[in-house]
Amino acid sequence: MQTITEISRWIRDYGHDPRHIQHLSSVPFDWHQLWTALNTIDDVELAIHSYLEGEFPAGPGEQYLRLYGVFQALFVQQDAMRHFIEIIRPGTPFVLADVLRDVREARNASVGHPTEVQRKGEVSAHGISRSTIGRDGFLLMSFSDKGGSSFTNVPVLELIAKQRKEVVRVLLEVVKQLKADDEEHKGKFRGRSLKDCFRLVTYAFEKISANLRGKDLLGAWGAGELQSSLTMFEKMLNERGLTIETYDSIKYYYAEIEYPLAELQKFFAKQASDIASAKAAIVYANALRGWFSELMDIAQEIDEEYEKSETS
Repeated sequence: MQTITEISRWIRDYGHDPRHIQHLSSVPFDWHQLWTALNTIDDVELAIHSYLEGEFPAGPGEQYLRLYGVFQALFVQQDAMRHFIEIIRPGTPFVLADVLRDVREARNASVGHPTEVQRKGEVSAHGISRSTIGRDGFLLMSFSDKGGSSFTNVPVLELIAKQRKEVVRVLLEVVKQLKADDEEHKGKFRGRSLKDCFRLVTYAFEKISANLRGKDLLGAWGAGELQSSLTMFEKMLNERGLTIETYDSIKYYYAEIEYPLAELQKFFAKQASDIASAKAAIVYANALRGWFSELMDIAQEIDEEYEKSETS
């Protein structure tokens, strides 16, 4: 069975993928709360591991601190789970499983509000029987305002195990839903290649080069085709809910391309340009060729990502 840490690692990779960052970070506070919640879930795992693997103290003072700490950690993890799901799967209610209610009730009675617990019209007070404390659990003394009293075994290790199992189940369900959403999204665009936006780019550069060497008159068309390919690429990104800002690499190459392409278009249109001669224009065209090549590689990588199935 996968561990909480392993599932958390997958979710972190998902959330920081450029295709998802833009959506998840659209509300800054939600973005920070999302990762605070997941960090807290992971941090509690560290606390639980320390409780389970560390030497259990012999003195009652340290024993109480261990019990207070582990129950508060479990309580905090449940709250973090609820907030995490509310953000990453908006509209999906977090239904508290019975085992998690058991953990909360044990925490409230023993270390949360032991001197007064109000539930179903009854008020009760509770105390841990010091002589029964052990790593695996303890006896809880309870007194009701109705006059009854009782001793209840609180199986700490069992409650920890049940909560960890439930957290894994819930996180795996989230992962399953995220994969299904991604698969549905990708399915809409399979067969619609982003790289196809650049299918005439090589031919356009051939015409630009030939024009600048005096062997063709289609340089202006070639420069225009380069601009058209960029416009089409941006349009297809937008259809997928993406922009040129989504990927830092795309944003970088668009910025590098903008100036030399604009100057090359002016040059072919015989307008005032920073390009002084055909020889200088060749330098501009060669630089553009390299940047377009990088952009086409990125488009192919995105196409390959969209061909992958997310349901496995």
